[in-house]
Amino acid sequence: MATGNAVWGIEIGQCALKALKLRHADEGLVEAVAFDVIEHPKILSQPDADPEEIIKAALEKFASRNDWSGDQFVIGIPGQQTFARFCKLPPVDPKKIPDIVRFEAGQQIPFDMSEVVWDYHVFSTEDSPDVEIGIFAIRKDIIRTHIENYGKLNIAPAAVQTLPSALYNFVHHDLDLKDDGGAVVIIDVGAQNTDLIIAGGNSTWTRNIPLGGNNFTEALIKAFKLSFSKAENLKKTAATSKYARQIFQAMRPVFADLVAEIQRSLGYYSSSHRDVELTQVLALGNAFRLPGLQKYLANNLSIAGGVHKLEKFNKVAATATINAPEFADNILSFGAAYGLALQGLGLGKISASLLPPDLARIAVWNKKRPWFVAAAACLGLAAIFPHTRNWLDESALAANAHYSSDAKRIIDNAQSFRSRFDQVRLDTTQQEERIKNLLTLQNDKRVIPYILSLIHEAMPELDPPAVAEARTPEALKKLISSNPAAHARTRRRQILIESCNIQYVKDVEKFQGSSGAGGQGGRQTIGFEGMEGIEGGMMGGMLGGGREFREFTEAPAEDGGESGPIEGAGFYVSIVGRLLYGESRSEAAGLLSEVYFTRLRELGQVANLGFYVLDKDTQVRDQEKNPNLFRISPYYADATGRREFGRRGRQAFTVRGTMPAEGEAENNPFADPVTGEDMSKDWRFEMGFKIKLGEKPEAEEPGEAG
Repeated sequence: MATGNAVWGIEIGQCALKALKLRHADEGLVEAVAFDVIEHPKILSQPDADPEEIIKAALEKFASRNDWSGDQFVIGIPGQQTFARFCKLPPVDPKKIPDIVRFEAGQQIPFDMSEVVWDYHVFSTEDSPDVEIGIFAIRKDIIRTHIENYGKLNIAPAAVQTLPSALYNFVHHDLDLKDDGGAVVIIDVGAQNTDLIIAGGNSTWTRNIPLGGNNFTEALIKAFKLSFSKAENLKKTAATSKYARQIFQAMRPVFADLVAEIQRSLGYYSSSHRDVELTQVLALGNAFRLPGLQKYLANNLSIAGGVHKLEKFNKVAATATINAPEFADNILSFGAAYGLALQGLGLGKISASLLPPDLARIAVWNKKRPWFVAAAACLGLAAIFPHTRNWLDESALAANAHYSSDAKRIIDNAQSFRSRFDQVRLDTTQQEERIKNLLTLQNDKRVIPYILSLIHEAMPELDPPAVAEARTPEALKKLISSNPAAHARTRRRQILIESCNIQYVKDVEKFQGSSGAGGQGGRQTIGFEGMEGIEGGMMGGMLGGGREFREFTEAPAEDGGESGPIEGAGFYVSIVGRLLYGESRSEAAGLLSEVYFTRLRELGQVANLGFYVLDKDTQVRDQEKNPNLFRISPYYADATGRREFGRRGRQAFTVRGTMPAEGEAENNPFADPVTGEDMSKDWRFEMGFKIKLGEKPEAEEPGEAG
């Protein structure tokens, strides 16, 4: 990929766009021709930010204030959006490596191979039979989104590289790494994530840590009750603030978490690469402007060479560009852009590219296109020259006809607009009906939220009440540890809803409910798995693909009169969840039927809700056997892996999972991830109840029925 042209390396981060333009120089150096840093008005991960518009604005600003015509571009993709694996191959014929890598990629990449773009790089030396490969992949939809942002400016990237690989290329070239058994630890702290790269002379290893500068900002928000922008500014000025001690004390837990993750990663690497010595740590990213971070890492990472912040590029020729104060201020964030540009110049150790093959062919064609255009232009001029005079004469003759054609087109358009205006003016009824239909979309929109609120408000009170006051996983675990007997899992009366389906039916009293989700004849279904995505699911499902809710709940009008509610219309609500209560099936069922459903019925029969919960299901023969409780069963099978079945009529179910063998408590895969408790006595339940639209009829007084 080496070329005499300049190459731009561009990284679009959470906080800013960083770009560096390099070209070859003498004595093995490169020259920094230009650079640019465009800060975003908002961090891309902020809730009120529009990443697509922010990135578009940054690229447009870059294109408007830089000369990039004729230059190549290599763009970087964040490590958390890509997949990378490094593995060693047995000694093998080099010709067979592509086939082996193709097989290994199919085993390692956790997506369908048709859905990803992938490439690989081979690390090998002539003196050693050992071969190590790095496999890199990204989903096609993600890479195409990135490339489309550049395509809007007619920028066609020559290559696409992961940012961890770009950082490895930068350090390998700039520090001239040798294959001598040593390796440099690169720590690049970004806004949301930290890239950890261990760079050797002929090998690399990467890990993405989900901690970054935003975590420090959030710690300040929590400690001092500030807005995001004020906390970010306080973080940047922490070193000179008179409250520096309090600021660093608030951020100390984030320092500890970051160091713990780095230590754990280095420990894992050292256990699998015992022959590699970690010589030093190179610190990158603007988060290292915090003076305490470098010192904290140095004190807690036992690496002989210490922790060093990036202060200069060793193999970039000294020019006015690199000596500019703005360049020095941002040098901590230029490492990735430097590595990307090096790959475009053919100086990168890793040359793999995640550019889709069809776009790669376009990039090759674009490099050759100027020559084809020049040749075509010469042929075109030679071909059209004899006809130029004739064309000029014909143009002069056709000038009046051209003006006449324009005038006729304008008149035709005016007549069309006049006709449409007259039609609307004479028939306003249809327009009024359309407006009324739009307004009625607001009717009854409260019903589904009320039903969801009812399901949660009816939950039994927790026993003891102190459990309800534990708002975080740590608080709950601490509470249970303080008195395990008083807070036993089987006595807390906790109900965890896993899914909820709300099915509309035109005659709810005659509807035979089942715990299965989905709609059937005469009903519309609204489903919520794990009670997530409620807003989007509710609006899409409740209106039935764009139709208003009253289409289902009101009967058509006769003789032009007003429409009225369908007699008997309502909903069948089925709930699936986990119950943390009861040593026996009957005890667990009692809590659901006698407490939870009783509470549901009481709250669901309050006036002015627009609906009410039916007392009984007339389609169930035996009203004494929990007519609203369909199934209850152990959540997991026994230690032998035997499946257990429960039945109601002909409907059967299978208990999922396998109990851990005795003596495996520490490795129990079914231990509660929050409290560490054994979940073997949890119950799985499926229950349903009916809701009828309208107000509940008043009970008749004795003697009035006749």
